[in-house]
Amino acid sequence: MPRQAGSCLSSQTLERSMPTPPELLAVLRGSRDPDAMVLLEMAKVGADLRKPHEPEFVFEVGSQVDAEAMANELSSLDYEVQIYEPNDDNPEYQVIAKRLMVLDLQILNRLSIQFEMMADRYEASYDGWGAEVVE
Repeated sequence: MPRQAGSCLSSQTLERSMPTPPELLAVLRGSRDPDAMVLLEMAKVGADLRKPHEPEFVFEVGSQVDAEAMANELSSLDYEVQIYEPNDDNPEYQVIAKRLMVLDLQILNRLSIQFEMMADRYEASYDGWGAEVVE
């Protein structure tokens, strides 16, 4: 019975087609960390994790005063920040901070801790991050 093209790719074949180095992929595969899982998925769709990306870090904030204070703090940390007012889809203010950076797992882990603590100070929640793929 003939095989369909692409139906049986080995992980080695798949790794050769990804721009992210195999050593980094191995580290990400061995982790249950949520940031590592996002990075691995990005690599699978063609992201070169050695190149700078522009992740967006998202916070849900209950009041305009807290959203503006949080945005000011994030701006002082060299993030580009936008505040979105509540709407039918999102009942809270949304603060989105972004900056150009290499998506390093250890840095992302430290930022997650920092942002969770910041969210607590502003009675907000840190909703994680996402980034468009840079090949």
